[in-house]
Amino acid sequence: MNEAKEEARGLLQEACGEEVSLDEVQVSQVADLSSTLAFKLAKKLKKSPKEVAESLARKIKPVGLVGSVEAVNGYVNFHLNFENFAKHVLNTILLSEEDYGKPLVESEGKIVLEHTSVNPSGPIHVGRLRNSIIGDSIKRILNFAGYEVETHYFVNDIGKQMAVIALGFKEGVKPDEEVLSKYSKFKDKPDFKIFFEYVAANKVFESDTGFQKRVQEMIQSAESGDKKALGAMTSAAENCLKGQKQVFDKVGIKFDVFDFESKFVVNKKALEVVSKLEKSRLWKTTEVGSGLDLSGYGIEKQAGLTVLKRLDGTTVYSARDLAYHLEKQNCGDRLINVLGEDHKLQTLELKTILQEFLGFKKPLDVVHYSFVSFEGSKLSTRRGEIASVDELLEEAVEKAELEVEKRGIAGKETAGMIGIGAVKYHIIKTAPSKPITFSWSEALSFDGETAPYIQYVHARSCRILEKSGEKVSGISAEKVDLNLDEIEKQLLKELSLFPDVVETSARDLKPNLIANYLYALASTYNKFYIQCPVIPAEKKVRERRLLIVHSVKEVVKTGLNLLGIEAPERM
Repeated sequence: MNEAKEEARGLLQEACGEEVSLDEVQVSQVADLSSTLAFKLAKKLKKSPKEVAESLARKIKPVGLVGSVEAVNGYVNFHLNFENFAKHVLNTILLSEEDYGKPLVESEGKIVLEHTSVNPSGPIHVGRLRNSIIGDSIKRILNFAGYEVETHYFVNDIGKQMAVIALGFKEGVKPDEEVLSKYSKFKDKPDFKIFFEYVAANKVFESDTGFQKRVQEMIQSAESGDKKALGAMTSAAENCLKGQKQVFDKVGIKFDVFDFESKFVVNKKALEVVSKLEKSRLWKTTEVGSGLDLSGYGIEKQAGLTVLKRLDGTTVYSARDLAYHLEKQNCGDRLINVLGEDHKLQTLELKTILQEFLGFKKPLDVVHYSFVSFEGSKLSTRRGEIASVDELLEEAVEKAELEVEKRGIAGKETAGMIGIGAVKYHIIKTAPSKPITFSWSEALSFDGETAPYIQYVHARSCRILEKSGEKVSGISAEKVDLNLDEIEKQLLKELSLFPDVVETSARDLKPNLIANYLYALASTYNKFYIQCPVIPAEKKVRERRLLIVHSVKEVVKTGLNLLGIEAPERM
C-alpha cells in the first residue's frame, strides 16, 4: 500500500505546490486512501477545508495505482485503480515470495536483545513464557527487517535462591513427597529436580535461623572467591538450565549467548562498578546497606536509596546487572531488554545510574510486558505450586492430536506444530502492556482468534494449489481476468498492508501487530474461499484466484514464522 500512498502524496503535492509528507495520506475505511491536507492548508489560504479539498480534487489527474479522487467534507479521498493495483500486488508477492514485506534498505548496526532470563530455581512458568515468546518474536521481526540481532540470556546463578538450593543439596534436605508426587511425570527432568530441592530447602530456610546464617555465609564465601561455594551454586543453576533449555527447544526458541551473573563477581567487575559509584556525593549508607540516593532524579525508595552493596560488603543483583550492561554495550550498537512490568522501577534506576554516573552512551530500550494470571490462581514456586510450560505443552499436543484425529484434517505428526502454535499465538496476540488471564481452553482452541485458525488458511491454500495442478510461477498477472469481486479487492488491500505492519512492528517492538494482522487476513480469506470458487472458475478467473491464494499462503507463512509458529501444509 506504500506505493499507492506515495502516488497519492505526489498527486497532492503537485496540486498544492507544497511539500506533502507520506503521513498525510492514510488508509481509509471510507475510501481506499484519504488525506486531511485541506484542513492544514485552510487556515493559511483563509478558506474552508471543504473549499480547499474540492480545489485540490479538481486539480488532480489520477494515474497508475490511483483510479479516482473526490472531495468529501474537507477530506481528499482516493480510490484505487484495482486493475493496476492487483497486478502490482500479485506480481510483487510472486517475485518476492518469502522476502515479501522486507524493507528495501538494509538496516545498520547490531542489536543486543536480552530476554527471558528465568531464575534457575525450577521449570519455566507459563507466565514467564510470555517474556520468551515476545523476545523471540522481536528477534525474528528485527532480523526480517534487516537488523543483525544477538540474543542474550542472563543466568542468575549466584543469588540467594541458588545458595538455598546448593546448601539444601549439601545438607541432604529431602524433597517434599507431596510435591514429588504431584509432578512425578517430570521427576527425572533436571529443572524439576532443582525445583523439588528448592521447595524443601526454602521451608527449612524460613524456619531455621541456623540454616539462614549458613546460606548467607555461602553467599559471602562465593563472593570472596571460594571456588567450592561458588561451584555448588553455579552447578545447581547449570543443571536447572539444562531442563529449561529442553522446553526452549520444543518451542523453537534459541539464544546466542548465555551470560552468567557469577562472572561479574569472579572478575570483580561488580565491585569495580560499586567502587566507582562510592565516589559520588549521592552515595550513602543506612541500616539496609549502601547505595545511591536517586531522589534528585525522581526515584524515591522506601529505604531512601538504591542499594548496591550489603552491610557485609557483598554486592546485590543490581550491581552485577550494571556491570553486565556495561559489558553488553561493547557487543552492539543498541540494547533491548524484555522485562516484566514489575521491573519498571528497577529499569529506571538502572538507566539513571548507567547514563548519569557510568557514562553509558548506547540506546537502551525496554519492552515491559504485563502479568499473566493463571485462571484466577495465585501460584508460588516456593510453596511448590507451579503452572509449568512442560505441562502446558504436553496438554497442548495431546489436545491437538485429539482434534486432528476427530476432524480427520491431519496426521499426528502435525499435532506438535498445531498445539505449540496455539499456545504461542494465545500469548503473543495481546499487546505486551496488557495483562493476560491465561486460559487452557482458549489457548488450545481451534476456532476464532487462534493459531490453528490461521494455520488452516495456509494448509487450505496449499491444498487448493496442489489440486489445481497448475504452477503459479507460470501465471502472469498481466494476462488474467482482473474484473475483481469486492472480497478480492479487500483481500488484495490487506495483502498490500503486510510490509507496513512489519515496519511498524519492528519500529515499535510490538509483535502483537503481526498476530492481529494475520487474524484479520485469515478472516477475509475465509470469506473469499466461500464467495469465490477457485478451481471450478473460468480459466482466466481461476488463474487470478490462484495467484491470490498463493499470495495469501506466502504472507501467512512469513507472518507465522515471524511469531515463531510453524505453518503446516496439511490440516
